[in-house]
Amino acid sequence: MSQRVLVFGDAHIPSRRDSIPETFYSHIQQTNYDLALITGDLVRESDMRAALPPLPQSFIVIGNMDYGSQYNFHEQVQLDKFNVLLIHGTQLSPRGNIKQLWEITQQVGADIAIHGHTHTASIEIHKDRLFLNPGTISGATGGWAGRTDASFIELEVREDDLEVRLFLTDWKIMKESSVRFKKEESRIVRL
Repeated sequence: MSQRVLVFGDAHIPSRRDSIPETFYSHIQQTNYDLALITGDLVRESDMRAALPPLPQSFIVIGNMDYGSQYNFHEQVQLDKFNVLLIHGTQLSPRGNIKQLWEITQQVGADIAIHGHTHTASIEIHKDRLFLNPGTISGATGGWAGRTDASFIELEVREDDLEVRLFLTDWKIMKESSVRFKKEESRIVRL
């Protein structure tokens, strides 16, 4: 049996954006998720939740804009055979530093690191570990009230098999891309 996981972050609601793209809202509403992994920078959780369809059980980490949040700086979640580290990424210098994040995954024994903070979606392997950044679900820019491409990730997990689907919109068209990975012993390999 597989698990379907919604992965998103950097909503910045209501400070920089007040909603998510309609196509994202519809897709999330129509999909039956088992879990949500959220990379932080919600800003105000009640407003973020009001801008999205109801979410399943969620693991949320604190971002640098989540003042007074009760969440942890990181969480570790087991998804079948995959040990996942969820972190916002404020700790990384420069932003999105995969080499530094790889060192953290080694210290905590994670196969996959899910991080945010850059507002740019990415799927990459570095030294047999998988690094996922869902980007910004609301299209929030990195410091002003404008709008950038919006994105989120969906995971389909079955034992040692992982499909990563990236949803991205430039506000005109929504694109979906998919990549499959497998855990072989302690390595993550792209199929």
